[in-house]
Amino acid sequence: MTGDYFAYGLLAALAIALLVTIVTDIRDRKIYNKIVLPIALGAPLWWIATGEPLWPDMVVHLIAAAFVFLLFSLFFYMRVMGGGDVKLFTALALWFDWVTTTRMLLYATLIGVAVTGIFWFEHRQRRRPGKVRVPYGVAIAVSGLIICGERYFNHFAR
Repeated sequence: MTGDYFAYGLLAALAIALLVTIVTDIRDRKIYNKIVLPIALGAPLWWIATGEPLWPDMVVHLIAAAFVFLLFSLFFYMRVMGGGDVKLFTALALWFDWVTTTRMLLYATLIGVAVTGIFWFEHRQRRRPGKVRVPYGVAIAVSGLIICGERYFNHFAR
């Protein structure tokens, strides 16, 4: 099996994990460690399969993920984001360079606004008591899927 096939297999596995995350976050309002951990552990395999050098690329991935973790831990501390969301963002940041990670964060923000609106509207329509619980992992996972799709389909463009 060549490195390209292995890399595409890893992207496919990431996409499947993100789809499972979407389903479980909508259903249970929880992002499970048994999904996030394989996503994080798959990143070094992705680095190797795509031929990224240890310095500086792999180190930059780790720095970007640490920055994402610190930033979103602040949001967790402020109680505007769940711990699973922080872990999922961090695990996905391991996969991508800092420019792509920044784009993913932008996508997640825009998609998150739509997800929040949809679930707020549904909460109001059903007249449920209390605050609306937004499954923000949906926005994170969809943004990751968009990035995965770009990586897969853009290699055909010239």
